[in-house]
Amino acid sequence: MDDDQRQKYLVDLNTVMQRRIASHQALYQYLKEFSSRLFTAIEAVLAECQVHGVPGLSKSRRLIHPAGGGIEGLQMFIEDWSIVFVPLLGFARPNPEDEARIPPVQFKEDCARIAVFLTDEPEGKSFYDIIIFQDGSWFAWGYGWPKQQSDIESTDFEALAFELVYSFVKDIFTTWNTRDNTSLSTALDTKRHAFEFRLPGESIQGV
Repeated sequence: MDDDQRQKYLVDLNTVMQRRIASHQALYQYLKEFSSRLFTAIEAVLAECQVHGVPGLSKSRRLIHPAGGGIEGLQMFIEDWSIVFVPLLGFARPNPEDEARIPPVQFKEDCARIAVFLTDEPEGKSFYDIIIFQDGSWFAWGYGWPKQQSDIESTDFEALAFELVYSFVKDIFTTWNTRDNTSLSTALDTKRHAFEFRLPGESIQGV
């Protein structure tokens, strides 16, 4: 490698990394703003539901996030189960194996992500995603409820929060475990359930 080629590599590396740092800083701010506004809106929706006497919806709670810097998670309670929103650490490209109507060019860009869980078990899998792009647009999808991308500044977070809470309450259901998955220890443990949470379109629909 001659000196000119070495210098070109160094210049290119510096350019790429400077651009990446700048985009990650922007994504971090977008993630912080989006999650804060969404969680505040969900809290307001739940408070309004309580005022109107809607049963089974308890006050949510903020979760300490290991990233710090003003990033928080949120847990909302529906009857005796919960939905957990967690802004994820780091930035990465969207996974093209996930079904979504995202413009192809944005599949090649790093984005921020909020994962949503139907469980507070550490090994539970996320069932819904919100991804935030470098231009401030966002896209959400999961369990058959996609939201077309929209700019953060033009987003009606109160409407989004109402739609999410309504969808969670209306669409998520429970189904009894099969007999061979129903143990005596579970049946006698008041802190555990002999049923599972299910989403629209899943194979086990209950009766």
